[in-house]
Amino acid sequence: MFTRVRGTQDILPQDSFSWQEVEEGARRIFSLYGYQEIRTPILEKASLFNHSLGETTEIVQKQMFEIKHSKDHLVLRPEGTAPVVRAFLENNLNKTKDAGKFYYIGPMFRAERPQKGRLRQFHHIGAEAIGSISPYLDIEIISLSDRLLKEFGVKDYEIVLNSLGCSKDKAGFAEELRSRLKGRLAKLCPDCQKRYKRNVFRILDCKNAACKKIISSLSLTCDYLCSECRSHFESVTRGLESIGISCQLLPSLVRGLDYYTRTVFEIRHNRLGSQDALGAGGRYDNLVSRFAGGDTPAIGFAFGVERLLLARDHHCVPCARCLIYVIPLGQKAEEKCIQLLHSLRSNQIAADMDYSGRSLKAKMRQANEANAGFCVIIGENELAKGVVTLKNMACGEQEEVKQEELIEKIKNL
Repeated sequence: MFTRVRGTQDILPQDSFSWQEVEEGARRIFSLYGYQEIRTPILEKASLFNHSLGETTEIVQKQMFEIKHSKDHLVLRPEGTAPVVRAFLENNLNKTKDAGKFYYIGPMFRAERPQKGRLRQFHHIGAEAIGSISPYLDIEIISLSDRLLKEFGVKDYEIVLNSLGCSKDKAGFAEELRSRLKGRLAKLCPDCQKRYKRNVFRILDCKNAACKKIISSLSLTCDYLCSECRSHFESVTRGLESIGISCQLLPSLVRGLDYYTRTVFEIRHNRLGSQDALGAGGRYDNLVSRFAGGDTPAIGFAFGVERLLLARDHHCVPCARCLIYVIPLGQKAEEKCIQLLHSLRSNQIAADMDYSGRSLKAKMRQANEANAGFCVIIGENELAKGVVTLKNMACGEQEEVKQEELIEKIKNL
């Protein structure tokens, strides 16, 4: 017997309703904020992520799924921001509008060790706002994240916030971090000892207990920020406070991708255990210019759909409701029922039919399992009289209805 690939999951009909609810809710909220959907390919060139995420990031070093024998060195996309920026530039959207506000919903892929809340194929709901350096756009992005979580029924989450500053600030922060870690280098895990030289910020992301303890003891601050970046961050925190969004300042928050600048944030939930990040985002003011797109600031975020569903306080599990279930009794009735089924659906009435040829009792049981509101029964007697038997599945009452009047009758139920 074949089984699914480790680190993937089948989304069965009883689960897909919750997924649809989240996706439809996201689209509704995005439209309120003026974001338009963009869909990029699952396949991208590896160089896109090597260039944007950083050669020393965990994703590039260990987690990208490569397509074997591909001449162009193709990979399955591990995240959504870089493909959106590529599409923005490749399709000249930067030349047709001053700013772009996009959202996406779709699968991502990373070669990770599967565990709760961490899969090899997972799904992101994300947004990217390209073209403005205004701190008020940062506020909008974070408030949009907050609004989405409320729409999804997620409670008791925490928003943590930091500013990495501009490129010069980040370089200064990196030097300060190396200086403060130098005397404790031997106590860091082997991976972090390599990160110390290669990319010291990755130490701040380490999940090793000893490394986390060392980082917490550093008592980091945001003193490395230049006056312009400090003013930008103060505007962000003040604006969030003014609209009632509570955030916790966390100077050790850097996120795991090299393209981030200035504002970074993460949304956490204790229901998820060690993988407590529901979603995250931040500014990437230099990424577009890395792609030869000129000096174009931007900010974005993404949520993991699987983690959102784990964190929800309610779970919607009903399958799609079949309003009318058509039951033919006998071969002659089947042809009439096919015509009736076509007519119902043509009139935007959800309907299904039993094709099994089983007993009436078995067909009624199937109608219950289909969550039908009403059954339409046609047998020899109904055919002879030109009627159908319409049964209310909730109360059990039934009545005869002329065939030509059935559609109007159902519409008025």
